[in-house]
Amino acid sequence: MKKIISLLVVLIIAGVFLTTNCIAYELPLCVFYNGDEIVFPDQQPFIDSHGRTQAPARFIGEKLGATVTWDGIAKKATFERGSDKLVLYVDKRDYTVNGVKKQMDTVALNIEGRIFVPVRYVAEAFGATVTWEPSIKTVYITLNNTSNNNNNNNNSGKEVGGFKIPADTNLVAAKVSGYEEVEAVFEVNLLRENFEKQKADLKEILLQKFEPELVDEIMKHINLKKEEEYVLPKKVFYSSKKDQYILIKESKFIDINVYVYVKGYKFPS
Repeated sequence: MKKIISLLVVLIIAGVFLTTNCIAYELPLCVFYNGDEIVFPDQQPFIDSHGRTQAPARFIGEKLGATVTWDGIAKKATFERGSDKLVLYVDKRDYTVNGVKKQMDTVALNIEGRIFVPVRYVAEAFGATVTWEPSIKTVYITLNNTSNNNNNNNNSGKEVGGFKIPADTNLVAAKVSGYEEVEAVFEVNLLRENFEKQKADLKEILLQKFEPELVDEIMKHINLKKEEEYVLPKKVFYSSKKDQYILIKESKFIDINVYVYVKGYKFPS
């Protein structure tokens, strides 16, 4: 009897331990800029007490093509790119964009001598679009630089998961780290510029690999979402030709996310 009780105690303790481990596990917070994941070499981004993503000021600013300076006396970080200028003050909600005073719902922070700034406010100050995918803890920053960088190769586009992405698109295309079963993720957004073109670009991208009939069905489902209030239901599609699944996640807000899974992946029923 004592052996049975001891065994039960061990099993209960093991169960609690395993359950605790499962609960404690958290996905890493990722930030993508124009479809490419930003790798932070030391201090990592985090979500502050106001629900905003904070990232090292200099690193995120320079990724956006801005020059970043720090005034330790005034406790302010200044971001400049071309004629645009953003000024943020540590521990203050007030900030300025091109001299115009505005207010955030959070603050910039000084953590052990490193300045962290809210990604959304910095990115949007320079005309970027920022979207948040909570299920995978990922921030997507999209900025069309073609008008400001005539000497770069943006017109050639890029490749994500074997798909060729046009340079002038406003949809987000990314490969999410930690999800090896996902070949690519595409996001169209109702409030981002050229929503109809985003969808048209998505259709052309999907047609690079998948059957026209299947792509038509996918787009038909996406086109049900015409306003933010409409909840687009989750739907899974399968390409027998490519042996690949395509998932459209449930959309309760302004973004529609399309996941393309790698060939041969068995989608859970």
